[in-house]
Amino acid sequence: MHSTRQRIRSPKMPRLSAILLTAILLLTGCDKNTLLHTYRPTAGNCWDRTDTVRFALPELSQDDNGSMMIGLRLTNDFPFEELVILVERDFRHPTVHLSDTIFYNLTDERGEFTQKGVNWFQFETQGLPIELKKGQTGEIRIRHLMNRESVPGITDVGIHIIR
Repeated sequence: MHSTRQRIRSPKMPRLSAILLTAILLLTGCDKNTLLHTYRPTAGNCWDRTDTVRFALPELSQDDNGSMMIGLRLTNDFPFEELVILVERDFRHPTVHLSDTIFYNLTDERGEFTQKGVNWFQFETQGLPIELKKGQTGEIRIRHLMNRESVPGITDVGIHIIR
């Protein structure tokens, strides 16, 4: 009698490989100095004066001093050399209210965007100092202060808080 052996592959091996790959990506992709880094899209590639972009600050597990940068993503439709924005920080436990007006100079002396890109450009402000306390929660609100009701060419507004 002739017997044929079939080799049966264990489904555990691909699953184990996937788990190991995911673990490696998670460990190497995490930046322990970043507390929050997120963007919110604007409606229709345009930022209206009444559209306040809001970011919730999760409850903190420890005191932290850091820096907060405001990020913008623009297209060639943005018609200005600079952008003026208001950044409001309202925190509770303890209560803190701060407002900062930021003047973004986005172009060089020739009127070209200072960041590289073809149809899309990303900018980030210099860091604003931020002091965060354990148990503190709150919200960061950003809106533009331009003389125009609607500013075209702004696709996303974001924040990046680092230690």
